[in-house]
Amino acid sequence: MREVFTDGEKISNFDELAAGYYDRNFGSMSKSDVDLMMFKFYFERLISENRLENGIIDYSGISDYRIAKDLGITEARARSLKVRYHLKYGDEFDWKKAFATLISKARYDKNSKKVVVNIPDPNLFREIENYFDESGAYIEKQLNSKLLTIRAEYFLALAIETEPEKTKKEIIKEIRKSLKKPEKDELKLDIGKTLIDSGCDITTIAANVASMISSASTITIAIINLLKGV
Repeated sequence: MREVFTDGEKISNFDELAAGYYDRNFGSMSKSDVDLMMFKFYFERLISENRLENGIIDYSGISDYRIAKDLGITEARARSLKVRYHLKYGDEFDWKKAFATLISKARYDKNSKKVVVNIPDPNLFREIENYFDESGAYIEKQLNSKLLTIRAEYFLALAIETEPEKTKKEIIKEIRKSLKKPEKDELKLDIGKTLIDSGCDITTIAANVASMISSASTITIAIINLLKGV
């Protein structure tokens, strides 16, 4: 067996495991609980080894395949353990920043007006899916559970929603002007649905608002460049 933990980590991990046994609670942890805790020790070490300088995780280093190979389990179980880990032990994370790093590998089909992007982490996928669900958009379910497929208009709406309020107002004003819509109640515009109903050229819209985007808005820049074909 390869060396996974340092001596200090072994001590810390045992102390955490022992707390589930030696505090008048011996035998109260189920096998499933123990498995999850052992996965936690391994997974957190793996994450620390694959965290980039900007704090974002390099998902290629914590892939389902790598975990399955290391632990001798199926990729489906590795994926399930990631979800269970996040529900019990995981912290909040900046999913939009993480999502931005994956957009460069997305594909935009101008004919179907759909964006397809591979989301390797199930917890990141769940955060993205929840965002679109709450905003009234929809994600097309695929046999490959890692593929996110969504209309480009909703993708652009995501970018706009992440902008500061002042920038968002300017962008929506520009979109209304492009679609020849009145500016009254401008922030009540359902951007994704409005763009779909208008049948507009999303590439043109993306190009029109590109100059309004802050250079610090990594996710917005990534989405705009994708839709512009840059």
